[in-house]
Amino acid sequence: MSTRCLISILAASFLSSDINNILGTGTGNPSSIFAAAAANKNKRTSMMMTIMLCRLISTFPPLLKLKSSQTGGSDKCLFQSDFDHGTHIISESVAAPDVTLHLNGYTIQQDASHALLQRFFAVIELASAPFISGAGPAQFVSDALVSATNFKLQGPGVIGRSSHHGIHGNNNVDVVINNVVFRDFEVAAVSLNNVKGLDIVNCNIPHNRQDVPILGSFSAAKQILPYLKALKSSSYSMPLRGRVTTVTEVYDAIVSSIANVYRDVMNTGFIDEYAHPDEYKLFNNPHRVVDGPCYAFLVHGKGPAVGGVGFAMTRDIDAASTNVNIANNNIENVVCFTNEVPASVVDGIVQNDARGAIVQLVNTFTNEYIAMDGLGRYTGNVITDAQIMVAKAIRDGVLVDDNILQTGVNTIDVGMIDWAMNPELVFDPKFRCNGDSMHHVVKGSIIIRVEDTQGFSIKGNTINAASVVSGPASSTPEYFSLFQSDNSLPDANQASWTCETYHFGASIEDGSEQQLANLRGISVAAVSSKVKNGNGNAIGKIDASDIQTILFPTLKATLQTSSLELISKESLKGY
Repeated sequence: MSTRCLISILAASFLSSDINNILGTGTGNPSSIFAAAAANKNKRTSMMMTIMLCRLISTFPPLLKLKSSQTGGSDKCLFQSDFDHGTHIISESVAAPDVTLHLNGYTIQQDASHALLQRFFAVIELASAPFISGAGPAQFVSDALVSATNFKLQGPGVIGRSSHHGIHGNNNVDVVINNVVFRDFEVAAVSLNNVKGLDIVNCNIPHNRQDVPILGSFSAAKQILPYLKALKSSSYSMPLRGRVTTVTEVYDAIVSSIANVYRDVMNTGFIDEYAHPDEYKLFNNPHRVVDGPCYAFLVHGKGPAVGGVGFAMTRDIDAASTNVNIANNNIENVVCFTNEVPASVVDGIVQNDARGAIVQLVNTFTNEYIAMDGLGRYTGNVITDAQIMVAKAIRDGVLVDDNILQTGVNTIDVGMIDWAMNPELVFDPKFRCNGDSMHHVVKGSIIIRVEDTQGFSIKGNTINAASVVSGPASSTPEYFSLFQSDNSLPDANQASWTCETYHFGASIEDGSEQQLANLRGISVAAVSSKVKNGNGNAIGKIDASDIQTILFPTLKATLQTSSLELISKESLKGY
């Protein structure tokens, strides 16, 4: 089996040539984010990206040095031109699994326009796909997942802007990351699941990304697009709000909305509230940091870390990470925010679309209805119209599950579809709280998280000026008090609702605990020590890490500081 190290693998973007036409971007520009879509507009595409490396334009000197056993231990140089047409893949033969990537003092990062449009991304992906089989919003693995082994990333150099991770991987073996600066990542600098042997040492994080203009709802708008495009060939239509609406109308509306956001953000860095108020209401991120889980370093067992905090380590050692060392790293100015999105529930089932995004009815920043009125009648928006239409087409058998447009995740009930069709029907939603826009369990934010791991050492790290800007928890008296004196919105738009249930997993003691405002410096859970061969010493300890300041800015309400969990200048040994 070959081993592959992928620099910047791209999950399917599904951008269409229609967005390209609206924006006026041509296929002749190799740095255009839309060029690949236009060239492959009739099939699923992994979108082209441009990685900016210290603004170097010429192809000399080399940007990165690559050393592997495939080259007989000699250096192979990568240039800017190696990235001009998308992902650069380093494929190694079965006899050559070792890759050492020397950053050589340069910066490698995601282009700003691509960071807006490709919302799941890693600058370095250490596998042939970003998810294992059976995980993720779609099935990216058609055959066996191929994961990198014996990979080393060596600084000095910078892993920069990324809409998700600096480095991400599944099922890797022996990974070393040394003397690297990570900055402007949204979710995590390093996120590895089921890694067997990991050293993260002498790295520096000056800040995470703090100019994020959009929320997860923008991803929902983008990811529903290919389903609508497939429906266009069948001239599909359905009643919405009592009026027969064609798929072309719904498709054109959501494409136009995405294009408006793109133009605004590329021109000014944010969505123009006055030029595009509808887009602002749906997509604007007021805190400018990622609206979901936030980490510096995340080590987890098998599969993505989207569930609750672990309370018991897996009994399957093949599914646990092992031999993890996180030492002598400096982490500063990490700002985190979780957008708790109340998920509507019908007959005990959370309503989400074919890509797993929640059918969102309430904007919790303003407590404003965004898809229904105060009487419970469907008003809709570009996202929910698309979600409802796709759900009905799935139920009608017009859209069928295949390797490209998978439909099995869709749970939108026929009752919700009927409600959107009939302007006289009233819907009284039951909400499940403590989830984000993809209904991942809200766990607060954790700077260093190690979980489902056998054998670990965390020492000599400095965490300074980490902060959380979330809160208060939705549907609480503190939450509703924020809007009692707000007369800027019509009374009919003010939402009145409660959390009927809670997404379980953030707290084993209290299933209703909403942890969006929690901040942990170092969190170790569901772990065990590992006995060294020969001398019988147990490995599993945290010591001599210095958490200097954890900041809690006042954001309209007092945050849940009582639930803060920190390990600071303490020795914790996992014998």
